[in-house]
Amino acid sequence: NCCCTENRSLAGATRQQRSWVINSVVQVLYGTRELRDLIRLVDDHDHRSPNRVPLKLKRLIYDMTECNQSPCDPSSLVDALTSYRGAPFDVQEDADVVFKCIINALADDCGLANKIGRLWDIDNEDRVRCLGCNTVQSTLYKSNTITVSMGAHLPTELQDYIKLYTDNTFTTCDYHCTHCHTGTQIEITSKLLTLPQVVCMRIERVRNIGRDTGDIVKTGTRFAFPETLDLKYIMKDPEAMLDTVYKLYAVVAHSGSHYCGHYTAYVRDHDVWYLADDAHFRVCSWEDVKSTYEAGSTLCNGVAYMLMYHKHPSWS
Repeated sequence: NCCCTENRSLAGATRQQRSWVINSVVQVLYGTRELRDLIRLVDDHDHRSPNRVPLKLKRLIYDMTECNQSPCDPSSLVDALTSYRGAPFDVQEDADVVFKCIINALADDCGLANKIGRLWDIDNEDRVRCLGCNTVQSTLYKSNTITVSMGAHLPTELQDYIKLYTDNTFTTCDYHCTHCHTGTQIEITSKLLTLPQVVCMRIERVRNIGRDTGDIVKTGTRFAFPETLDLKYIMKDPEAMLDTVYKLYAVVAHSGSHYCGHYTAYVRDHDVWYLADDAHFRVCSWEDVKSTYEAGSTLCNGVAYMLMYHKHPSWS
């Protein structure tokens, strides 16, 4: 299974029962040039490191760079992640969970590993306003992904969806205000205060239509995303002089149902798109990437699930 190309030093990964989800996530991480550049500088002998994930990821990235036309084995990284979170990885593990586990393990480490783990950090603010007494309370928090919801009354194109953040206000009932001590309504507004160099967007294709786990379904409905995206609309101050234009560089796609399926990754390198499917690796086109907009009626086609955007080169 020859997986490298002359234009890209990247190998596929062997498919094992417990690592097939991780394969696609690691391909995306490899495609993040800041991570690829920094991980090689992580100190192998830093005894302050509280977990083994940075070193195992460093070794895997090195093997992928020096692949010698053969797939790479991610099992040692899987072992390190299992040790870090204290639970084994299931074959049906969610790609978003795997991504966050790797990033959090890096952020929980020290030195350069911590810096790598913070590449996706976003500062958020939730503002809650009581409609009874007009009192406003703000909550600040960090995240490393932006969730994109899907619904009957929501846009089916990512840039249009992002523009909705200018009016991203939700009102809920049956709230007891601790300030005016009355049952009232609240207005909740969510905004971003900062944008990182790289942004992960998770399309929420899985939802619960009932009360039981058997009511969890996956939607393959069409949702389009552009190669270039402007994120100024999700900022608290959209007129601020910030770098808000991003360029797509990776897509994680999933085929099958919520309970059974397969992940693949599309990664851009030097304006060339590649498809990574476990041990198989080949050049593809933007048209191939766009085919992940929807899954079709049978959900057999891979549908986009996670999108990775990098700050546009003109801003760097």
